[in-house]
Amino acid sequence: MALRYLVTIGGTAVVAFVSLYALIAVFALSLVGPGLRLLPFSLAWLRRGADAHRRRAGHWLGCDIPSSYREAEGKVLVRAQVMLTDKATYTDLLWLLSHALLGTLSGTLAIGLCLGSLSWLTIPLWWQVVPHPAQLMIWNIDSWGAALGASLAGLAYGLVAGYLLPWCAQLHALMTRALLKPRKRRASLAKRVEELTISRAEALEAHAAELRRIERDLHDGAQAGLVSVSLRLALMQQALKDSPERLPEMIDQARDLTDQAVQSLRVAVRSIYPPVLVDHGLAEAARALVAACQIPTELDLGYETRGARAPAAVEAAAYFVISEALTNVAKHSGAESSQVRLRTTESRIHISVWDNGRGGATTGAGSGIRGIKRRVAAFDGVTELHSPPGGPTVLRVELPCGS
Repeated sequence: MALRYLVTIGGTAVVAFVSLYALIAVFALSLVGPGLRLLPFSLAWLRRGADAHRRRAGHWLGCDIPSSYREAEGKVLVRAQVMLTDKATYTDLLWLLSHALLGTLSGTLAIGLCLGSLSWLTIPLWWQVVPHPAQLMIWNIDSWGAALGASLAGLAYGLVAGYLLPWCAQLHALMTRALLKPRKRRASLAKRVEELTISRAEALEAHAAELRRIERDLHDGAQAGLVSVSLRLALMQQALKDSPERLPEMIDQARDLTDQAVQSLRVAVRSIYPPVLVDHGLAEAARALVAACQIPTELDLGYETRGARAPAAVEAAAYFVISEALTNVAKHSGAESSQVRLRTTESRIHISVWDNGRGGATTGAGSGIRGIKRRVAAFDGVTELHSPPGGPTVLRVELPCGS
């Protein structure tokens, strides 16, 4: 296996030397213009070669060596600019030079040791057919004793090859991994930027959805009630002239409509930030939600760490996560019982909502889980859903409490 690896990299190392000269020519032509059109294609071939050796070295080392190239799309000049500003391109060029040198040396050594061992081991089979005494290096083969001695030297060649070739293959694979693996800082930073971009989009979407919900609640509830009160007052003004005896009844109706409008307004205000959360904290607010749930629900606060409260926005997010989860359980799960576990620490709020329903919950649109994920993503939190068909369903949420 080591011999096959070294012979392969020896062959590609020769190609690497040619590629280096070709890339130098392309870079030189790029300074005067024409090479810019060849540059993206040349660097794309370089990436393919590097990826092939990532796979080969990863197979030898027993690990994956991922790449971290920036996507190069669009017109030729745009791709050339992206590739030239990608640090991975220059890492690939350094690897290409190192591979050309080390690969050629390793391949030559592997082939030389194997051919030398083969030629010395087979001397007893062919030295008599040579017209003159065979000579290998400074050794004259002119007798059976010398031939057998040469075969022992061939055996020594084989032992040396058996020791050196795996070591050379390991050295080349380690060199490939060291030069071609993504830089941790760059990879983690890119991943973090991607996560923050997604969470920012989720936060904006959650904020827009929340505004639409509040607008809908005010329009359908308090606003409609106030319009009804206004109309009732106009009727009362007309009745004051035409039918004064109807005023007491109409005043009672107007008062009922006003009470309904005020109640709708209170409900809308509570949906923005529940007063129980302000006055009594997250634990008592969770108790209120559990008590109001249509499904028998157990609340587990056994692991709660008492102390300074989390920021108000985080507590509100946790409250609405529990509220939305219990609403999903009551409406969609078909469960007979459920459980809410709440644990707060100095750094995080942990929420787990379990039910013994039919399962099969997804994060698709309209499921309610998507809204929970958006709300949690706005705080850089974590949402996990486990809901196999047949149940049970477990929703786990972690919200960071720090800034």
